[in-house]
Amino acid sequence: MAKFAIIGDSTCDLTGEMRKEHDIDYARMLVSWTDVKDKSEHEIYASLDWEDLSVKEYYDVLRAGNRIITSQVTEQEFDEVFGRHLKKGEDILYISCSSGLSASVKLAERLVKDKYSKEFPDRKIVIVDSLISCMGQGMMLLRAAELRDKGVSIEEVAKELEETKLCYNQVATVESLEYLRRAGRVKAAKAFFGNLFGVKPILISDRAGMNHVIEKGKGRKGSLIKCAEMVRDSVVEPEKGVCYVCHADAKQEDVDLMVEKLKELVPFKEIKVMYLGPIIGCSTGPGTFGIYYYGKEVTITGEQE
Repeated sequence: MAKFAIIGDSTCDLTGEMRKEHDIDYARMLVSWTDVKDKSEHEIYASLDWEDLSVKEYYDVLRAGNRIITSQVTEQEFDEVFGRHLKKGEDILYISCSSGLSASVKLAERLVKDKYSKEFPDRKIVIVDSLISCMGQGMMLLRAAELRDKGVSIEEVAKELEETKLCYNQVATVESLEYLRRAGRVKAAKAFFGNLFGVKPILISDRAGMNHVIEKGKGRKGSLIKCAEMVRDSVVEPEKGVCYVCHADAKQEDVDLMVEKLKELVPFKEIKVMYLGPIIGCSTGPGTFGIYYYGKEVTITGEQE
């Protein structure tokens, strides 16, 4: 059975160490901004290894009042990453960022149909729309690698992921609504109302792969505790699983509180603390938390806030 490559993209948030250990590749997206002070133009790859800017430096760009614009994976980047594996004779399983958040998966599908299938007719390229991002998507990539290493075929791996992808759960909250407002995720009036009264939205990834506000926490501490309670109420067999606490350069005291409440409420096998990557992080802002775990199948399809 031919070995196949497993590929994600910049929203999967897997560290370099994790990607190396599990032999996972990724296609990079782009981020850009115009500095509000000196009007200088910046465009860098949304790297999961933070080569151009450290985590703190990146989120400080947002704290300085800049709006960072994200771009999908380019055709040139797909050519580079997919081509590298196809030329080695490897089939490809691409687990993409949710189609509700990025058009990268649509471009990949078009390229497979119009280009790669003709250039590499003997190779299989299977695409799974994760319908989630961050470590929800990352968990699917890790599961795919686990199954591949056990000798499971690319078709069977994709089949399992398609059947279970709505069980990869997200519970997230932001420190400030301002960044969601800048990114066009909430109306200005609603953002002002929320910040005025200390209301923090709590978001899930819904069945359509969109980030949907399902709850609201009162104040920072209240929103973090509410997130932990929602995890407790929706997790499946936590003693067998890993919970990923991803944050956008949050205060250490908030990280400690989030982990403490999860340990108190849910008997996870392990809790791993990680940074929220550059793509989702720039839309949700510094201080954002995203908790990712395997749980009950998501049943909600909501309107965008």
